[in-house]
Amino acid sequence: MEDANSMTYSTLEKGYDFFISDKWRKKYHFKIFSFPIPCGWLSEAIEVLKDNPVFERRMFQIISDFDADIEKSELQLKARIKRGINKRYLISNPDGRLAIGEDGKVAGRILWDQEVPGSEFQRYFEMDGKKITAEEFIELFSSFEGWNFRLQMLDPSEDLDG
Repeated sequence: MEDANSMTYSTLEKGYDFFISDKWRKKYHFKIFSFPIPCGWLSEAIEVLKDNPVFERRMFQIISDFDADIEKSELQLKARIKRGINKRYLISNPDGRLAIGEDGKVAGRILWDQEVPGSEFQRYFEMDGKKITAEEFIELFSSFEGWNFRLQMLDPSEDLDG
């Protein structure tokens, strides 16, 4: 029998389909799968997208104890997805450029790719389901020159909005 700690799981391959709409009535498709990890269970949701250089899959995770009710964990995960898709950090300026919204906050994920089109870096960001190059990320802060800021790194299983 194979040890659960050495197995590889693919949420996109093994997960079940979950469809949800945001408050703007845009429909999203996720795959959800729960599997054992060394400290308990990981319930994961990954957005199903067609390849598009502008968009990046959103990912949400919840870690539960070994004795947790997985169905309850997945309901918590679905609530986190709903909060996530209903939050927008970026707005589009009249000139089409992205900017930070009125609350002055941004959140997302830091990702890596061997080649990031339009960037000299191999890192990029996922924010609001969009791919943001390092250069675009820095440009987002141009209207905040002279302001203070706070940067906090969170484990992928932590809720961005606490």
